[in-house]
Amino acid sequence: MIRERRQASALVLREIHPGYILPVGVWNVRESVRTTLRTKPAVFDTFDAAVKFACANLTIPLKNWIETSTLMKQAFFQKKISDYL
Repeated sequence: MIRERRQASALVLREIHPGYILPVGVWNVRESVRTTLRTKPAVFDTFDAAVKFACANLTIPLKNWIETSTLMKQAFFQKKISDYL
């Protein structure tokens, strides 16, 4: 990506519901990410398209994710230089 002068980021959305009683914490997240990285990635042209795809598989509403995630707030509400052109 450096050679192509591109940047990328990743956002992991992990749902935890009241029925989740095992305190496996970081180990569970690490192993889930490791397994995910072994699969072929889905590619999206926009952040909105990626979020729409993710929300189709999640039970927590997008509004709740945005309210509690600084990264999602920035992605959805930060002004871009193209907004001023």
